[in-house]
Amino acid sequence: MTFLASVTSGLLTLIFTDITIDVFSMSITEKTKLKGLLEIISSATEFENISIRRHEDVLLRRIYDRVPVKSEKLRFESPAFKTSILLQAHFSRLQLPPDLVTDQQAVLSQVVNLLHACVDVMASNTFLNVLGAMDLAQMCVQGAWESDSPLKQIPHFEPEVVRRCKAAGIHSVYDLMEMDDDDRVKLLDMSQKQMYVPVSVPLVTPMS
Repeated sequence: MTFLASVTSGLLTLIFTDITIDVFSMSITEKTKLKGLLEIISSATEFENISIRRHEDVLLRRIYDRVPVKSEKLRFESPAFKTSILLQAHFSRLQLPPDLVTDQQAVLSQVVNLLHACVDVMASNTFLNVLGAMDLAQMCVQGAWESDSPLKQIPHFEPEVVRRCKAAGIHSVYDLMEMDDDDRVKLLDMSQKQMYVPVSVPLVTPMS
């Protein structure tokens, strides 16, 4: 182990349990992809206390049917499996009942730091797929899949609005800002209040 790897491991163990770091070190390889990282992160000991409520497996199954990453074994009474579902629901922006929203927030409060630990473990081993862990961390922050349109990050940009923009050849905020104001207003079909969003440049100039 290099000096850098040794120091990195020492710092990480101050934040997470030895078990978590050991699992990351043993489970992550240079071939680990998004699905594998999602399973490894969801299985972290920090999520072992995620509760499984009575009859919740039925609800989790319904959510699982709506998310893209599938598992070989369905374990709806497993905290790790539930954590994976909650993360995918976050990326997909699915509406959840209050109890699951609370659980999801608990997961999100820790998952980015866990992914940073993954990045450190992968970087110390010079794994090129470290970018995958960084992408997953970004997905957790943005609440979107990597393949989703960047336009989803703009407030009020619901799926239908994003679809209209895509059909019009608008794929980024920069494309949107280059449009004529009248064309942009017609395309987005939003209220004046919705059009003036808290971004670096408003979608339309506010009327005086």
